[in-house]
Amino acid sequence: MNRQEMYFRMLLIRKTEEKIEELFSKGLLRGTTHGAKGQEAVAVGLLSHIDCNLDYITGSHRSHGHYLALNPDPYPLLAELMGKETGLIKGRGGSQHIIYKNFITNGITGGMVPIATGLAFSQKVKTEDGICVSLFGDGAMNEGYVMEALNLAAVLELPIIFALENNNYAMSTPFSYSCRGKIEDRIHGFGLDYYQTEAKDVEIVSDQCKDLISFVRTKRKPIFIEFKTHRFSGHSKSDKREYVDPHLDEYWHKNDPLLRLENRLEEKMVKEIKQKVENMIEESLARAMQDADPVIEGRKNENL
Repeated sequence: MNRQEMYFRMLLIRKTEEKIEELFSKGLLRGTTHGAKGQEAVAVGLLSHIDCNLDYITGSHRSHGHYLALNPDPYPLLAELMGKETGLIKGRGGSQHIIYKNFITNGITGGMVPIATGLAFSQKVKTEDGICVSLFGDGAMNEGYVMEALNLAAVLELPIIFALENNNYAMSTPFSYSCRGKIEDRIHGFGLDYYQTEAKDVEIVSDQCKDLISFVRTKRKPIFIEFKTHRFSGHSKSDKREYVDPHLDEYWHKNDPLLRLENRLEEKMVKEIKQKVENMIEESLARAMQDADPVIEGRKNENL
């Protein structure tokens, strides 16, 4: 994926999430949502090397960006969040339950990690080069079933990449308040290869991930990558982020991966991509607004 395409996908993720926040503020969406503004370099840098027709990818409750990195079309996502029949799963899943080809999410903290391990086992048995990528947040690192999944993947030597998006906060709890020791030490305890990168430069992330994905495809063994990242969004739509360390915020605003990449592109190209993204989102929203609500057993959803 070239520089322009990476910028387009990162900007699409950022602007779509901003539009989602706007729609919630206007009362046009129901339920809740969990954004990941600032973490775009992980989604684009990692998933640009994944084939979602061959590989399995599992996400979390914070997976709008993962979906858009795999399929840069905001229309099915916006339709899903608006509860429309044309949504990714016909308006029945909302923000936390997304399905697109071999990409699956759910809303349980770390809940997809053991499922991803099972999917990786199927890849070991059924394919020669298909792998699984499991994306999750730092809050998942204290879940018992996540530890069991890491151990099983190591024991069975499964072709899986465990990708930790460590944005330093599990909801509003700083990582240092809930964990002791180093993530690296935990992972080495399972005999897994551990890698870490600061996800502020999507091109560096992409280069690193390309090599690691190639390793897993050919060696058919699991690895663990910790992405140091930061979210400019609150935990959910009503979170004001008053708990966030201002120095941490300042550091990541100075190293915003979207702006770092933007500064490497010609001004004319940036303007064209920005206009393209704005048009895509507005056209997708207008289309979704006109779509039908789901019908279940002959009843419209307002009667449920």
